[in-house]
Amino acid sequence: MEELKQGVSKSQLDSTSVSEKAIIDEDEINLIDYFRVLWKGKSLILLGSILPALIFGAILFLWPKMYKVTYTYDVKNQSVYDVKDQSFYDVEDQSLYDLREPSYDVSNWNLDEKNYNVLLSKFYSTENINKIVGKLREKSLDRYAELIGRAKDREDLKKFVDFKVLPPYTDISKAKIIKAAELEQLRQLKALLLNMTIVARPKNDVGVIASIVRDNFENIIPVYLVAEHLKADTRKCRAKMAGIEENKFVQELTLKANKEALAKLKNVKTVVSDESESRIALQFDMSGKTEYLPIKYQVQATESRIVDIEREISANEAKYDYYRDLLVLNEKLFAELKNNTSSYYTIQQFQSFLTGIISSYEGKTLKDYLSSYIKKIENRIAMGTPTTEKPKVCAVSKGTTKKTAIVFAVCLMISIFAAFLSEGLREAKHL
Repeated sequence: MEELKQGVSKSQLDSTSVSEKAIIDEDEINLIDYFRVLWKGKSLILLGSILPALIFGAILFLWPKMYKVTYTYDVKNQSVYDVKDQSFYDVEDQSLYDLREPSYDVSNWNLDEKNYNVLLSKFYSTENINKIVGKLREKSLDRYAELIGRAKDREDLKKFVDFKVLPPYTDISKAKIIKAAELEQLRQLKALLLNMTIVARPKNDVGVIASIVRDNFENIIPVYLVAEHLKADTRKCRAKMAGIEENKFVQELTLKANKEALAKLKNVKTVVSDESESRIALQFDMSGKTEYLPIKYQVQATESRIVDIEREISANEAKYDYYRDLLVLNEKLFAELKNNTSSYYTIQQFQSFLTGIISSYEGKTLKDYLSSYIKKIENRIAMGTPTTEKPKVCAVSKGTTKKTAIVFAVCLMISIFAAFLSEGLREAKHL
């Protein structure tokens, strides 16, 4: 019996070994078949992979080179001089001192993420791109002008002119920050450097093309930004005027009430026989105690309140007049820009316009404001030059080796698939 069991076990082991050997033999046969197919189709595989890669590499190598010029601008907040110098803001009425500063400081780049996006939107706007195209045609650069003019959107335009800020802005959507204060700090982070890269060909035309784009960026784009600032200043003036008008009724009502109270206090008759008898109790609570004040001091206190209210009303009227005049001035400046931005109106021309109208203002307050504003524009012009006046023209890397390797890999896979497909069709015909 034991011998029978051993015989059965031995036969089972033998059958298992035979099965495993058969599987291994089958795998070896399959691998051999695969290699046989590859060997048969070696010509197709070689021609289908190496030849296209060589042709592609040769075309890419012989294709005209693209060249680039990069202008670097120092955009961190700084001034050639202190635009907040007291001498720019001296006014006779010191209550107007806090009104001297516009909503935005045009003397600096102030390039946080929001302002950077505004700058890009203005540069890549259809109106501004048409200005660049027009200047290119004037220089007989029609081919390049046509390429830019055919660009469908901003991404297409970035192939010709692209911007990059350093350090880059933080992507708030990916930042794991919940606190509103920290998110606001991220939004207000400002760039230190701004790179503008112009890509073009041939090499002989790159310098002319780059100068046209640079001139547009440094002299035309600031006009758009100043117009945005003026619109914001106009909204601020209107809001301030509305606030003053809203408080005017309350102030006048309070003044009237105090004058009526003063009249009644002056009509109060007191007996002067004793100092204690000449005191009248004021019914207000101070730490649980009733305090007394002589009638003449009550009169003085009321008169003092009336003087303060009248001074506040007078100051608000002066502020209202100032905001009204400033509103008229801002609207005049904005109209100048709006009427000329469709043409090649530059920031230098706007500066000349400001210098020409300052003499027409007789009031010291607005004249000082306009003088300060002109200095801010001059400062912005001075800061709008790149750190390197004539940057080097560099060839754009084509990536010939990398791209050729990718083409070879793709063609190789397609050729191998074609070889197996061809062999399968051949065998199907023999069946």
